[in-house]
Amino acid sequence: MTITLILKTMRKNKNISLSKKPVFFFVIDGKCEYWYLQLLKQHENLNVNLEPKLPNKKKLKDQFESVKNLSKDNEVEKVFWIIDFDTILKETRECKQGNETPLRKFQKLCDKCKNNKKIHVIVNNPCLEYWFLQHFVQTAKHYESYTQFN
Repeated sequence: MTITLILKTMRKNKNISLSKKPVFFFVIDGKCEYWYLQLLKQHENLNVNLEPKLPNKKKLKDQFESVKNLSKDNEVEKVFWIIDFDTILKETRECKQGNETPLRKFQKLCDKCKNNKKIHVIVNNPCLEYWFLQHFVQTAKHYESYTQFN
């Protein structure tokens, strides 16, 4: 999608058309997702910047705050929040009884994103590495995490 701006010059009153490319942000939690987006950018010859290079904070709450803040920017068209679900499930299993689980926290954060048309949550189940595996090995085996791929 391209947004076209029409500007009038003072001297000759000519129309000059300037195209503005849409701005997309990806909030990710790891190196694998960043690597994939870089290859996609290169292979598809996309004119996009992937910033920051890698996230400093990987906690769900911190990622959500980044997503929320980016979506408030008027120049940003879409914010994609890419989550590996295996981490959430592992942390939920390890959560002490009586504490709010990471799964419940994630559900609450996703609910806060529902009415924002700029935010798109992408859940990799169990993780992005499993999606890669499906391109090379036909399997119906269930994997809890990428460490079980060997």
